[in-house]
Amino acid sequence: MKVNSSSFNLSKDEKQLLFFILTGTFVLKILFALLIQSPIRSDSADYLRLASSILSGEYSFSGKPTAYVGCGYPLFLSVVLFIFGDGQFFIRVIQSAIEIGTGYLFFRISLNFFNVKYSLISLLIFSLLPSNIIFSQAVLSESLFGFFSMCVLYFAMREDFTEKRALVFLTGLMFGYAVLIRTAYLPCIILIPAYFYYFRNELSGDSKFSKAIKLSVIFIAGVILVLAPWSIRNKMQIGTFSLGTTSGVNFWAGSNPDATGTYYQNMTESFPIDFHNEADRDKEYFKLGLDYAVNNPGKYFILGIKKLGYLFSSERMAVLYFTDAAPGESSTEVYRAVNPFILMLVNIPYFFVMLTGVWGLLFLKDKKFFIIGFTLVWVITVFVFVALARYHYVLIPFFTIGCVNYLFNKDILFKEMSLVKKISGALISLFFISVWIAEFYLMYK
Repeated sequence: MKVNSSSFNLSKDEKQLLFFILTGTFVLKILFALLIQSPIRSDSADYLRLASSILSGEYSFSGKPTAYVGCGYPLFLSVVLFIFGDGQFFIRVIQSAIEIGTGYLFFRISLNFFNVKYSLISLLIFSLLPSNIIFSQAVLSESLFGFFSMCVLYFAMREDFTEKRALVFLTGLMFGYAVLIRTAYLPCIILIPAYFYYFRNELSGDSKFSKAIKLSVIFIAGVILVLAPWSIRNKMQIGTFSLGTTSGVNFWAGSNPDATGTYYQNMTESFPIDFHNEADRDKEYFKLGLDYAVNNPGKYFILGIKKLGYLFSSERMAVLYFTDAAPGESSTEVYRAVNPFILMLVNIPYFFVMLTGVWGLLFLKDKKFFIIGFTLVWVITVFVFVALARYHYVLIPFFTIGCVNYLFNKDILFKEMSLVKKISGALISLFFISVWIAEFYLMYK
């Protein structure tokens, strides 16, 4: 029996178990923060440089204004650095604390699909996935984005979502800040208005269509209120209203003659042009990528499939974040040198959640609009632009719900599932397995 997630009561034992899971995983992450250090490089180094520049009253690289990435995560880091000073430890502690909130929201979301017992199982699986523990300890945007995107999902799935305009507006604010953290989340904005329109007949009042429009406007107003100051700042200092000046380069990275589907070695050396102005560079690289896609649709489609392969590849980036690389050593060489036991410990739970999650997601019956919607929009976004292995972190909550739905309904799932869904599940599972086999075969051959 499912529970109304907006209004529910837990027994004393259930409350204790919920508290134990949330605090237990928090303690585990703190131990991780105390015992394991990670090198600061790549995105982490950029985030810290931007955070330091914010403390100096700027948003710049080497004194030059930038819109390289959205300001959401660097702004968070700047607050932590201002209060606690330099160093990773307090960043990791605060991110671990934030994930208590993320976990609680995920539990509440799970109640839309399962009883309390299976919702607690869902939370336990989600909280103990190695990548969730690892990324909370990284100076990367995953943890903060996870919290705000979980807020959006929780609010949108509440029973009273369409009845409380303040809640719709708050969802817009949360969505806006999630976009400031990760601008690739922006395409998901279509889901909320689409939900209001698709389920307009369930809205209260006489004019269903009019109410759907009004609710959409309220949501978008909340989003704009958060994004507008950043966009205006970018126009004034960089010359573009764009929320970030890497979208064009990212599109070109996944749509050019040398593209592999992910960021490839020596990619920057193959840049055909180099602009000092970020806005001009972003536009020109987008044009180059679009020109390649239009003139080579077959190759671009194949690249899209490769991007999905990288998207659903193993947890290599979670592992690589805590490893050192010698000068000139490739990420594959570093990954291959990692203890096989560590690789199994990190990857086997991920493989299990993804494979069972496919079938469970296909078997969702009620309240699946946002779960399936966010999953599809994110996959399409990666297909269009470029992939990294860690980008599947965004999908972990959805596949965890699918995993538990599979466990919850395993006795009837294949009996009641339609033939089309069975074929779809088999093809997606085969794709995942093929990606993982190819990845490890190429790594160890």
